[in-house]
Amino acid sequence: FGPNGSNFYGLPMMFCSTLCSSFIANTVANPFDVIKSRMQSMPVDANGKALYSSMSDCFTKSIKSEGFFVLWRGFTPAFVKLAPYTIISLTLVDKLTKAVTGKDAL
Repeated sequence: FGPNGSNFYGLPMMFCSTLCSSFIANTVANPFDVIKSRMQSMPVDANGKALYSSMSDCFTKSIKSEGFFVLWRGFTPAFVKLAPYTIISLTLVDKLTKAVTGKDAL
């Protein structure tokens, strides 16, 4: 794309690639975050018995009761939080590495 691939460099490309990596990271990590949050906030009855016995128990009970896509509940706020961080940090790493070593970091 472009002479010698010149359009694959620069801030617009860095922005798009880091935004995509943020989306993928959030898609992969969000189910674990949902299960972790449910384990942390699970109710305990009067006898001291917890609702979930393990993470896998929480996983299966959540999917059975609320469907598969419950694992991505809260995806949008998490993505809105993670995307700017990813864009800024990976762009800075690339630019600082280029300034210090003369080579691209990514």
